[in-house]
Amino acid sequence: FDLDVPSGHEKDRANRHLRPGEIRHKAEIVEKVTERVKDKADVAFDCHWTFSGGSAKRLAAELEDYDVWWLEDPVPPENLDVQEEVTKSTLTPITVGENRYRVTELRRLIENQAVDIVAPDMPKVGGMRETQKIADVANQYYVPVAMHNVSSPVATMASAHVGTAIPNSLAVEYHSYELGWWEDLVEETVIEDGYIEIPEKPGLGVTLDMDTVEEHMVDGETLFDEA
Repeated sequence: FDLDVPSGHEKDRANRHLRPGEIRHKAEIVEKVTERVKDKADVAFDCHWTFSGGSAKRLAAELEDYDVWWLEDPVPPENLDVQEEVTKSTLTPITVGENRYRVTELRRLIENQAVDIVAPDMPKVGGMRETQKIADVANQYYVPVAMHNVSSPVATMASAHVGTAIPNSLAVEYHSYELGWWEDLVEETVIEDGYIEIPEKPGLGVTLDMDTVEEHMVDGETLFDEA
């Protein structure tokens, strides 16, 4: 669930500060969602790098009484020291990683215990092998990996393959962009009842539906380089 949503309270537009009313509103969202879901599913909340360090700490502290799986990206990614300060200030699990590149950038966050759950974006971070390297470092510090994934069913399956190859896999995110044809890009059913079954076929084990791919290509693009 997104927490960087309008609250109905006057917003401080000069900076990333959260007013008390905004924090109360976000805490109310978390309270209602967790009460509704109860033990049926784990619930996480995304802040999209929106808040200042002080506001992020106050928000995270406010959420400690709720059974939150994690609070994702509460502060902008550039300042690692602020990220570390926020994470160490709260019992609410803090997740970051989707805007980091390669293991060298994520290593410091992990080694300094500035992240409770690391969330590399497999296509962005450098591919399947680089994601595995990040997981290897995280595993040395008992940090679980929840792979950020807003990609197609193909990249989703690639992330799932990595998840089966590492000992500290927590979850693989899936976001379909609410496109009716998104899952039709491959012939197989990738997710069923919230789980991904890893195929034993060669490669990733999924088959592109070329008709669907061609139908939804950007105008002017070709399916393959005919040359």
